[in-house]
Amino acid sequence: MDAVRKGVFSIISKSVLIFLLAGIVFVGVIVFLEDRNSRNELLLQAKLVEKAIGSRRVLNFSGSQADLESPNYNHLKEQLISIRSVNPECRFIYLLGKHPDGRIFFFVDSEPAGSGDYSPPGQIYDEASVYFHKIFLSGKNIVIGPQADRWGVWVSALIPVIDQPGGKVIAVLGMDIDARTWIKAILYRTLFPFTFFLLIYGLIVFLFYVQRRNNQENSRLAESRIALQDSENKYHSIFLNFPDAIAIFRPAAWKFYSGNPAMLKMFGLSDEKQLLSLRLDELSPERQADGDFSVEKIKKLLEIAVRQDSLFLEWVHRRLNGEEFPSTVLLAKIELAGEVMVQMMIRDITQHKKIEEENIKHMKELEVFYKVSMGREERIIELKKEVDRLKKEIVK
Repeated sequence: MDAVRKGVFSIISKSVLIFLLAGIVFVGVIVFLEDRNSRNELLLQAKLVEKAIGSRRVLNFSGSQADLESPNYNHLKEQLISIRSVNPECRFIYLLGKHPDGRIFFFVDSEPAGSGDYSPPGQIYDEASVYFHKIFLSGKNIVIGPQADRWGVWVSALIPVIDQPGGKVIAVLGMDIDARTWIKAILYRTLFPFTFFLLIYGLIVFLFYVQRRNNQENSRLAESRIALQDSENKYHSIFLNFPDAIAIFRPAAWKFYSGNPAMLKMFGLSDEKQLLSLRLDELSPERQADGDFSVEKIKKLLEIAVRQDSLFLEWVHRRLNGEEFPSTVLLAKIELAGEVMVQMMIRDITQHKKIEEENIKHMKELEVFYKVSMGREERIIELKKEVDRLKKEIVK
């Protein structure tokens, strides 16, 4: 009997360790994906700024103090200051050039002239890493960092400004985000799956601990049962009071097993009994954002979650009143009452999506505004040239 118990204990210990390692890998993957998505968003913003600026003005810059007297320089500086002001996460926007001897310098930046962080035209950027030099050769967009310079530690989007007729990189536009702000944003986005993992792992460890004591102390069986009941009560308390919606689903019967108050509130349900009367697909629209039927996609995702033990995804849900909303969902396989079930944690990300859409909208509006502004300025220059030509002809 002792040998059997030792064997069971060994299997359980290995299972807990494997789950821990899988959880660490899972959280690591989530952090990686969030970082990649954030870099893509930063790159998109920088591209929009580069398009709004254009390349023709840069061709007229000398990269020296003489640029301070140039209307193009002053207009572009005001443009960069305005763009930075509508993006609070962005700290610096700037244009860099490269001397024939390989030194990289500032054409213009988004800092007012009186600022302690202001870089005048022609100032050498000694801290420029190898990536800054490579982009002048490759002409490819890139997001680098965190990297340090005299102003701080940054995650930077670098976009080449190309002279379209010649195809040559004449400048590089940089957009800097403070690395501390960047890391905080990534950690905040991964807090939800990490918290859920800790909750599940803590429960498993606690149950494992109780089981081990039961095997070792048969004489204290009653006490162990009380401890187990206390554990279940604590978990049930967490389940009821957890701020995010949690529900347990029975994939074999295609029915809900239970749901916490946050789940009922999120979908506009009167009580848990009403939840148990619904199928999972009844809380989703007929089709998802990619056009797939929700019921077919749910079946596939549940199979993957049961096979892989967990799955993180984005989904479009629907409340009982017909209102649809975007969400993130974390599925985790569990065993309850001798049956394989799936526990799901749902978070409404409507506000997050609105912020993303508003940000993209503002950047597009800026692009249109500056294109129009540039067009007016070019027209004024053309009219001035025409007046000069007519004056000369009158003199003749």
